[in-house]
Amino acid sequence: MLRRSVVILIFVLTVMGCKEQDVPKPPPIELTREHICSVCGMIIVDFPGPKAQIHYRGGRVDTFCSVAEMISFYLQPDRPRGIVAIYVNDMSGAEWKHPLGRWIDAEDAYYVYGARISGAMGQEMVPFSDYASAEGFIRKHGGRVVRFNEIKMDMLRPEL
Repeated sequence: MLRRSVVILIFVLTVMGCKEQDVPKPPPIELTREHICSVCGMIIVDFPGPKAQIHYRGGRVDTFCSVAEMISFYLQPDRPRGIVAIYVNDMSGAEWKHPLGRWIDAEDAYYVYGARISGAMGQEMVPFSDYASAEGFIRKHGGRVVRFNEIKMDMLRPEL
């Protein structure tokens, strides 16, 4: 009986160890002049266009002056592990030059790709919380709608 209990205990501990522990999703942070881009080192709020942030287990946060830079960082095979949340500015009604607040989950957003408008680092992936707002943006600035899981690295390189 004791032997069977030990085997069951080992099995339960093994299964628990294999499953990634659920971590509560932290809320987005508000960006200030103290926040610099984790890729280029620029002061984030000094530049136009949507911003982004990645939160990790343990409380670390990477901040980005553009959504395109965050996605480029995220798509790297050696990106940091332990991501628990990714937020982007919802540009539905946000001011292009200072889109503070209005954070949405990056994986739920509708992105306009290929628009004729520049963000902090050139051509931008412009996030919206709803498809209708993305379509309205496209009517003014061009582009097309893509979802987070459809974005590929070659979409982030400017046309030469």
